[in-house]
Amino acid sequence: MRLFIAVNFADEIKTRIVKLQTQLRSQSLRGNFSRRENLHITMAFLGETPEEKIQCLFQIMEEIQSPSFDIVFSRTGCFTHSRKELWWIGAEPDCAGVPLLNSIHDQLLDHLEKEGFTVDKRPFNAHITLGREVSHKDPIILDNPVITVRVDHISLMKSENIRGVLTYTELHRRQLL
Repeated sequence: MRLFIAVNFADEIKTRIVKLQTQLRSQSLRGNFSRRENLHITMAFLGETPEEKIQCLFQIMEEIQSPSFDIVFSRTGCFTHSRKELWWIGAEPDCAGVPLLNSIHDQLLDHLEKEGFTVDKRPFNAHITLGREVSHKDPIILDNPVITVRVDHISLMKSENIRGVLTYTELHRRQLL
């Protein structure tokens, strides 16, 4: 099964993110826009994982040491790869919660690597994906949001295509201290 570890959001946060996503959509010719239910921060992408490894992942998540904290999302932008644009909203770099989020990411990667999982070594960039493969004629201009997110848990998520709809299901939740 296809798995990842994420920070999920409360409904009121998703509503605020969707408002920004609506601005992006209105200025785009086309794109693959994240479903409201799927908005999250990816902490560790695991990809295809045998079912017998799930208990190990639960254990790894329980090893994470971090208090709850707030992250402020206040920047928007896009990553471009092969002429395809991925638009995102990103964490404010000077936000007090960023080092704690980075610590969770680093702890996860250390534990995952020790247990034989393949980990992505690229620098961690806390962001929420608004849309992939976005194309547009005119430059996109988005409001600079200020969205404060309370990070009080991390979740092991299963990603699957159900009748043509990308669906994420929480398999395990680790409450932070």
